Amino acid sequence: MENYVQENVTSQIFESKSSKSKFYSQIFLYFGLGILLTAVTSILVSVAFSQIWPMSIISDGIVYINEESMMAYTVMLIVSFIALFVLSLVITFKSLKNSGSLVVPYVLYSIVMGIMLSSVSFFVGDLYIIGEALLITALLFLGMCGVGYLTHNKLATWAKVMIGLSIFVVLFCLLNFVLIPFTIFGGNYVAFEASMWIYMLTEVIVFALFLVLTAVDMARIRKIAENGSGSKNIALYCALNLYCDFINLFIYVLRILILLVGSSRNN
Repeated sequence: MENYVQENVTSQIFESKSSKSKFYSQIFLYFGLGILLTAVTSILVSVAFSQIWPMSIISDGIVYINEESMMAYTVMLIVSFIALFVLSLVITFKSLKNSGSLVVPYVLYSIVMGIMLSSVSFFVGDLYIIGEALLITALLFLGMCGVGYLTHNKLATWAKVMIGLSIFVVLFCLLNFVLIPFTIFGGNYVAFEASMWIYMLTEVIVFALFLVLTAVDMARIRKIAENGSGSKNIALYCALNLYCDFINLFIYVLRILILLVGSSRNN
């Protein structure tokens, strides 16, 4: 009888570990698929509007704008922005109601995000900076996922940190709104310097907020896995959260690198 009980307990533990590992595998598989789809879409759109149907042509040192191509790309970005908003609502609604599969909305979301991020290649233009931003983002993302996984039992603490950072962002934004009129209309150099410093500090705090959010999302994922309430749709929803964390971190890292490169060139 004791042997039977021990075998039964061992079997349950094994099944629990197996289901957890399957749940984590699904999440990171969907996450990787989303990042891959976004990257491929971004590259294809960039090639289409830079090589096949370019928005500008340089001839004899003069830049000629292709208005039709420029208009088409602008409209595509606007439609993509609206589509992202609609898809995020659809995914949230489906996950809460657990109605239907989230595979198609998730794939569409990743593709549409790729269209949006194609603008990075046009505005940045330096593939080295983009690659460096991706590498730094990947390291930060993995590090914060590890922190969230190991400190999942301190989720309430992380939530308090997020609330504190959010309050600081709101306060700094309000302070900047007070200084901006003096900067624009008064021509006050001190106000301008203070406004720029507040802006930079706000950017750093928002970046820290996204880092904390990545850890919080990973902690929540472990909590779901520990409770054994994981499903395909929940795995997709968790993957989308991590995907959005990664994209937000990438955008902020890229902006910081651009600022650093720009300031170093000016000096």
